[in-house]
Amino acid sequence: MRVEVLLFLVFACCVRPSSSCSCIPTHVQTSICQANYAIKATILSVQDNGAFTLRYNVTVEMSFKTGQPAPSSVISIFTANYSSLCGVFFSVGETYLIVGNIVYGEYWTNLCLWSIFWGGLSDFQIFALTRRIYVNNCECRINPCFGLECQSEPDCIVPPEQTFYYDSNKACTKRGAKCSWTDNGR
Repeated sequence: MRVEVLLFLVFACCVRPSSSCSCIPTHVQTSICQANYAIKATILSVQDNGAFTLRYNVTVEMSFKTGQPAPSSVISIFTANYSSLCGVFFSVGETYLIVGNIVYGEYWTNLCLWSIFWGGLSDFQIFALTRRIYVNNCECRINPCFGLECQSEPDCIVPPEQTFYYDSNKACTKRGAKCSWTDNGR
């Protein structure tokens, strides 16, 4: 019995608990609507900001939400420095769609928001961003369907196993009193 307890204690001391970032998948429109800012930005530099934080200095090329931060401005965006803490890693010199929130006057982003390489966006996503289709339809709710039967009233439902297709090719837009999927912005 003693040997078993000793082995358990040795094993328990050697094993480190692991944690990882967990996010509920959201449509790009939902992420943008729930965020404080959504921008197209080019990464100028990155530095370790301490306290498990990275600081990215970026040039804002376009702002898709409120017009802030202003295009051509240089801002700092903060994120955790580990992906297990939901930190986002950007490459210097590359351009991204960065979606995030303003916390105590600072711009923050994380893996649970849509921060993605600009070249990885579909033509429809770029169209919906630049034509403000996503932000002009924030009153519409998009829900993933995890069950066998999904109700589509009044929300837009993402059918099972079609998340990527709907993220890349559709927006949920208001038509009269109802919201429905569109792939052309009308």
